[in-house]
Amino acid sequence: MSGTVTDPGAPGAHPVVLFPPPPSRQKWSSVDLLRLLLGVVLGAAGLFAATFADSTISGVESDVIDAVGRIPDSVEQAVVGSAQIIATFVPVFAVVVVVWRRRWRLLFMLLLAATVASATIGLLTGWLGDRDVVAVLAERAATSADLVAADFPTTEYVATAVAATVVGAASLPRRWKRAAWSWVVVLMVLRFLGPGQPPLDVWIAGSIGVVIGSLTLLVFGSPNLEPSPEQVLAALRGAGLDPIEIRRRDDITGGSTAYETVDRDESQRFVKMRTPDDRSWDLLNRLFRTIRLRSSEVSRPYSTLKRRVEHESLALRTVRDGGTRSPLVTCVGVTSSGAAFLVEELVSGRLLSNLAPDEFNDDIARSAFRAVRSVHSTRIAHHSLTLDNMIVDDADHVWLLDFDEAELAADQRARSRDVAEILVALGLAIGPERSVRLGVDELGSDAVARAIPLVQPLALSRSLGKSIRSERNLLDQLRHEMHELTGADDVPLERLARVQTRTLLMILAGALAFYSLLPQFGNLGDTVDAFGDARWPWIPALLAASLAYFVFATISFLGSVAQPMPVAASARSQIASSFAQLVGPASAGKMALAGRFLQRNGLTPAEASASVALNAIAGISTHLLLMAGFFAWAGGADVGGISLPSFGTLLLAAGVAVLAIGIAFLFRRVRRLVIRPVIDGLRTAAGYVAQISRSPIRVVGLLGGSAMITMSYLFALVFSVEAFGGGLTVAQIGAAYLGAAAIANIAPTPGGIGPLEAAMIAALTGFGLDAPVAISSVLTFRLATFWLPIAPGWATFLWMERRGEI
Repeated sequence: MSGTVTDPGAPGAHPVVLFPPPPSRQKWSSVDLLRLLLGVVLGAAGLFAATFADSTISGVESDVIDAVGRIPDSVEQAVVGSAQIIATFVPVFAVVVVVWRRRWRLLFMLLLAATVASATIGLLTGWLGDRDVVAVLAERAATSADLVAADFPTTEYVATAVAATVVGAASLPRRWKRAAWSWVVVLMVLRFLGPGQPPLDVWIAGSIGVVIGSLTLLVFGSPNLEPSPEQVLAALRGAGLDPIEIRRRDDITGGSTAYETVDRDESQRFVKMRTPDDRSWDLLNRLFRTIRLRSSEVSRPYSTLKRRVEHESLALRTVRDGGTRSPLVTCVGVTSSGAAFLVEELVSGRLLSNLAPDEFNDDIARSAFRAVRSVHSTRIAHHSLTLDNMIVDDADHVWLLDFDEAELAADQRARSRDVAEILVALGLAIGPERSVRLGVDELGSDAVARAIPLVQPLALSRSLGKSIRSERNLLDQLRHEMHELTGADDVPLERLARVQTRTLLMILAGALAFYSLLPQFGNLGDTVDAFGDARWPWIPALLAASLAYFVFATISFLGSVAQPMPVAASARSQIASSFAQLVGPASAGKMALAGRFLQRNGLTPAEASASVALNAIAGISTHLLLMAGFFAWAGGADVGGISLPSFGTLLLAAGVAVLAIGIAFLFRRVRRLVIRPVIDGLRTAAGYVAQISRSPIRVVGLLGGSAMITMSYLFALVFSVEAFGGGLTVAQIGAAYLGAAAIANIAPTPGGIGPLEAAMIAALTGFGLDAPVAISSVLTFRLATFWLPIAPGWATFLWMERRGEI
């Protein structure tokens, strides 16, 4: 769409074709997200200090209050009076202006933010209010003689004022926005010096106001920061251009706003616009990368938007002077709303990302590699070599675009990163073998070999990283071809992440395990005495039963796969699953590892998922059958404090599930995104089950191995109880284990940590076993079957990862 307007302010006014005005409001603005993050950090710091440094904070607050108390009464009254006057009249003036301008949506957002902020800070101050400084301030306020309460404006008022200012300032011009925030700062300073609330409460109130105000803008939308058509037109004329047509481009990736213009001399240009919202997104992205990646992977932010477009202009001019086909820069400029823009010639051609596979000939690929080589000859690294940033003209020459992330005076490693990225980008289009072969021809073996450690997702731009998710084996194939064609030694991938994901998971799992097991050590003294009386000859039998688990797990795993699988590697995957089970609840980590291992051995994702699901279903089915049998053997459906649900309960649960599925079928989006994929997956699984059912050996291995997995752990608990004196029958111990394991399988903890131990101890003591003996037996059982296998599982996991088995 476009509209025609007349510019009456210019001599000889002429009509100009402009793009439609942008929406007045936008949701999920990066400015609001950045402000929300700041408020959360400040509020969390205040709450953390109040919770874990109570004595220190109380001391600091007391010192501050004592210092303020030395201020002369006349000065203090002037301070309090000023705060009260500001707090009373400024909001009234703001509401009158909003009503007078009939901004009813804004008025609703202001009232909502103020109400929620007041309620939230009221709850928090009630939680934090039991402090010595509160009583001191209350006594001082009671002795103060004022027409208005001495503690006004309260922390609730401060929170509402900050929340309302966050919401209202988004719709104000820059000058009035500064005035509004100046009012908030003055109000908080005056409140801080008065005899009202504790200083920490004022800090938390301001943080809560920022959070609530930002959330309100994120939900209801904030004013769009994109320049209006008239502002773009005025800015381009101020830069010396004379456009008669401006069209907005909606097909541009990379986050910037772009336009095409036609000047009076019929020359066509491309305008890239950077708004304040782009700057906030850039800051958020750099913050995430700073936390996620090492410092060498994070560049410094630009001081202003104008500096950012000037940097890209310099990079474009430099590479063009060096012989690279890139757009000619016309000018840079700024708009009245604070946006900055770069104007360059419009290059005609087709994006490489829009080419069909049969159109992507070797000449185009070679031209792309030569363009990269030309850029590197000027010691510049592009850092965003995706197919969306390359255009091929009618002569099959590739032009490079978008030097926004370019690095001037780049070192060898930065240029090697470019090589890795162009190999991956072209590998997606023409295949890894052709990409590497042509890359070696045009860039040389040394340049390609240096890029091998950087062929990994973290070294690629975000858009390219998303593209390779559906091609999981592409990077492995690329590295293999690079080794083969360059003759380079096998070098490890560079470590780019600051903190490895598995390290965080291990820390989280350890903390969760400690928290879950801590309550079980209430009778620690009795437990230690029980360990002293242990019959140690039973321990080898316990360890043997624990090791038998991996044998039967391998048999069950092989039985769930229709294709032949390497036995030794399959056994290694079961050992490695001892470590993988720490990743998530309900064996999620083990299932993910199994799926990855199966895909590495040639199964499609659908086949791998079907195999993993079949193995899990077999395990659940045999477990339930054994549990029913052992419950009956132990003496009924209510044994050891664990009871099976009644038939009526099961029927009710089934009815609720059927009703929920029926309701879900009524929604088209749910049918498309949830139900249809599930049905397709079930069809694939059904076909896979049919393949396995044709082999009696696999069926016996699947079901028999699943049953023996459960039995191996069951007898491990039997041996552990006998090691501490026994006293229960096999039926009772089996019922206790099977019932507790069923409960732990739905617990949201890795490996059932906490709920499994608690349920087993409760069941064993319910059968009459002494509590110290039950605790010692269960902890010893878990040590042998869960904790001890983690170390060899971790070593096996790393070994398989290095060998490319997972």
